[in-house]
Formats: sequence, structure tokens, C-alpha cells
Amino acid sequence: MVGFMDIKNQLESKNFILRQLNNNDFDLLYNIGKNKKIWEQHPENDRWKREKFKIFFNNGIKNIFGLYGIYDKSKNTIIGSTRYYSYSKKNNSIKIGFTFLTPEYWGTDTNLQIKTLMLGYAFNYVDNIYFDIGKNNIRSRKAIEKIGATLHSDADIGNVLYILRFEDLKVINLGVIDEIKKNRSMEASQWLF
Repeated sequence: MVGFMDIKNQLESKNFILRQLNNNDFDLLYNIGKNKKIWEQHPENDRWKREKFKIFFNNGIKNIFGLYGIYDKSKNTIIGSTRYYSYSKKNNSIKIGFTFLTPEYWGTDTNLQIKTLMLGYAFNYVDNIYFDIGKNNIRSRKAIEKIGATLHSDADIGNVLYILRFEDLKVINLGVIDEIKKNRSMEASQWLF
């Protein structure tokens, strides 16, 4: 157990695997992360540079919840990364973010499938999930709005904060609602808060 949430080395759906990365995976992830197009709308739009990406990668590896590589099962290849971070006992919440995908997966349901997998797991432990997104990162903002997250706080510059509450799942059709609710009731006695 890490803090309150059992951090799995791997989360898996029909189409994707999220696998914890380690220091040896830097070149693997950087090989796709060096694409300038990925970072165009990001506040740190030079993250494609090796030294900047190294900071991003190292922070993910040091993160108590780790750094997941996103793998397309049909191609057996890495297509991006994501992570959980910033657990708050007070707000019964965690954040999901630092997600990027290779451009060939933009405009598909890949982000929805990845977030559904992560939400399905995290909602076993928390009631609120937040997403930090660069104010001008319209692509990411639209993607997170598609899964039902709502704007929680706005900013003139920097990041905006979106929230998805467990109680809101009843109006969102992510395809995992019943499974999440079933798992929450079965595992409630095992939670560590």
C-alpha cells in the first residue's frame, strides 16, 4: 500500500495497458515525447526538449503514485503516459494528469478509455478526482469535459482545475459505473484513510 491506495503495477482494459514505468524506460517514453506537436498547447511547450522532458519524467518516477506508460495492446507499443498525484485526505480526492498521447490517438476515444480505466480504479478509494489543465490547452480541456468533468476553478493564466465527483457518475455513461459502485461496496472495509 502507498498511503491509502494500493498502487498497482498495471491497469488493463480491453484495448490498453497502463504499466508503471521505471528509470530504464526514459528513452522509450522520450522517443514519443520529443514530438513538438504534443506540447504546442501546453504551458510548458518546450517539454519536447530532452532536458525538459527528463524533468517531467523524473518527477513522474519520484511521484508516490508512480508514472504509468500507456500501451496500445493491438500494436504492443507505448503511446503516452499518465499518472495519479496529489492525494488529499481532507477533500477525499486525488488528481489524474500529466497525460499525453501521440497525435495519432487524438480525436479518438483513447483518452476516454484511459481515463475510464483510471477513474474506475481511483473511485474505489476517493469521492473526488481533479484534473489540472493549462488554461490554453483547449485539446485537453475538451477531452476532460467529454468524460463529464466540470470546471472547478478558473485562472487568467496558468492552470484551470476540473473536478469529477463520484456522486456525478449517475449522469455520466462511462461504461464502468456499475463496476465502480460494486467494487466500492465490496472493498469499503479494506480502505485505509
